[in-house]
Amino acid sequence: MNRTIFFLVDYALNGNLIYTLQEMNNKEFLEKVSQKTNFELSDVKEMTAQLIDVIVDDIENGDTITIHGFGTFEPREKARRKIFNPTTKTFIVVPKKTTLSYKMSATLKDRLNMN
Repeated sequence: MNRTIFFLVDYALNGNLIYTLQEMNNKEFLEKVSQKTNFELSDVKEMTAQLIDVIVDDIENGDTITIHGFGTFEPREKARRKIFNPTTKTFIVVPKKTTLSYKMSATLKDRLNMN
């Protein structure tokens, strides 16, 4: 089952795209969202935690999550396989596992490549 989350993002000012690329920790991220939305920091913290919980729960159930304007997260199964250890000259069995793939949306790709 595909799940889609819509984010309304205001990124235009006077017809020009405005975006910055910067590193920030979780606290700075929450403070920035709080300032942009005019919600209390505690409310933003709770909403963010709930959003992540919903996304993680759906991914654990094998669902694909699409966030319009951002990208798609999809769980993928990696099959069990044998690998060769050159040090011990033996084969090791690596069990199957689930990984998470991310594909950037065309909108985000265009925004990042508008230099």
